[in-house]
Amino acid sequence: MAALTLTRLEVTVLHMIAEGLPYAEIARRLNYTTSGITSIAARMVVKLRARNMPNAVMVASRAGILDGRPFLRHGDHAGYEQHVRRRIPICDACRDGERAYRAGQREAQQPREAARERA
Repeated sequence: MAALTLTRLEVTVLHMIAEGLPYAEIARRLNYTTSGITSIAARMVVKLRARNMPNAVMVASRAGILDGRPFLRHGDHAGYEQHVRRRIPICDACRDGERAYRAGQREAQQPREAARERA
């Protein structure tokens, strides 16, 4: 079974990927190189007989490797988008995170608009 073939490191990396962390951040946290994490991820895809890493996370979740709970990011734009896509009621943390994201987007637009007006 797939659960027996994954090493402890692979399961740790799989959990971090499921949480939405990029490979570079996982590498930094585990004191590995980014290419090392990429290799671990590729190995997991093969071991889980998945098509790609998102599919591997789903397969592992269904197999109980990831505690069987659906992974959602919370408190940011990506978390908000996952709620919307999955048609799950939006939690307060994600609603606040989306407001902050949109405010940041508006602030980023203001300098560009001011530069256009000056030109």
